[in-house]
Amino acid sequence: MNPILSCHKCDFETTEQLAKCPQCGSRLQSAKKVRILGWLLLVIGTGLVIFMGVLGIMLGRIIVESDNPGATRSKFTGGPETLWLIVAVFGLVISFGLASMVGGVWQIWYGKPNKKLMVVMFVVPGLLIVIGKAIKWFG
Repeated sequence: MNPILSCHKCDFETTEQLAKCPQCGSRLQSAKKVRILGWLLLVIGTGLVIFMGVLGIMLGRIIVESDNPGATRSKFTGGPETLWLIVAVFGLVISFGLASMVGGVWQIWYGKPNKKLMVVMFVVPGLLIVIGKAIKWFG
């Protein structure tokens, strides 16, 4: 028995060995391949969340210790606007990592990508780019 191949754009499914979807022309993928990509998403998303979490904790300690007169570490010299910008960027990266994790688990569980989660995963990096451009423009 041939594996079920599905189209991620139009949800067409078939057991025939086709390379492209006859309805929209996109590549067809087997559930096995989608699950492998799901594991990759899960690993990347988890790595992002852990990395940004640890980096956030380290930065938080620097910010808290900046008020100590005897602090020997680096000091945070930015104002409230800078702090809010840092929190916003960290939050966006962490939310992208969480969306990747959820999308990966979905793909592993169901063998199909979730269109709504895919949109979120592309909108969040778009927001990161816009924020980056704004920082460069205003900074």
